[in-house]
Amino acid sequence: MRVAVTGASGYVGRAVVEALVALGHEVVAVSRHPRLGDPGHGLGLDVLSDDLRPAFAGADAVIHLVGIIRERTDVGVTFERLHVDATRRVLDAVRQSNVPRLLHMSALGTSPRGGSAYFETKWRAEEAVRAAWPKATIVRPSLMFGGGADFFRTLVGLAHNPVVPVPGDGRTPFDPVARTDVARALAAMVSDEEASGETFEIGGPERFTLNQLIDRVGQAVLGRRPPLPKIHMPLRALRPLVALGEHVPGFPLTKDQLQMLGIPNTTDDTRWHRWVPEPRHLDRDL
Repeated sequence: MRVAVTGASGYVGRAVVEALVALGHEVVAVSRHPRLGDPGHGLGLDVLSDDLRPAFAGADAVIHLVGIIRERTDVGVTFERLHVDATRRVLDAVRQSNVPRLLHMSALGTSPRGGSAYFETKWRAEEAVRAAWPKATIVRPSLMFGGGADFFRTLVGLAHNPVVPVPGDGRTPFDPVARTDVARALAAMVSDEEASGETFEIGGPERFTLNQLIDRVGQAVLGRRPPLPKIHMPLRALRPLVALGEHVPGFPLTKDQLQMLGIPNTTDDTRWHRWVPEPRHLDRDL
């Protein structure tokens, strides 16, 4: 199959392109900044402004992965533009190019009142997909690890402290999943008609609270014996500090991410195991 992948040079996109190539698919890798040496035919296109039809022409499927976890409003990089507007432009190009198959990556926790701008714009993007393309496959991964995920790099940084500062009570549960497992699932779904029209929630084989994740990361990466000593900081007290800090380069949290740390991110959906029967456990490769 010929598969066009938007966001192909991003954190998930690189793994998806590799998984597709491993299965023998021809890949058109669509990205603002194609990476030299990456597999697939790279096209430098901006999903917010460029004509996507040449990239989608002749494609048997499109996998839409474009998304952000942090806004940069000074340069117009917002959740609304990258999640909602970009998805609508992709949908228009898919329709005009007569592409028969569409897979869209959303996020676990998405809902119309998800409690964060990230989740709520992901929901509106899903709604646009469902309205325009009822047979699309939607995938909602939990926190992803592997390949240097930003969230887990932040946890490693926190775990270096003699006493670890933890936003909130640390009891929010998560089902972290390997980036490569999400990529393998998407690559397999692209040619499986039974995935059409379905929404899959994808979580890993272990459930952790934030406190437990910090302990696991501290043990796996730093060799610290759990439980690590922690000081829990109320979210309400942290909001003014984070509001100031999010404009400072390198500051680890935004107000929206702080809000998300208090929202459970778990699922009992195991239907995706038909494509990835043994999901990877959290380990040192964060």
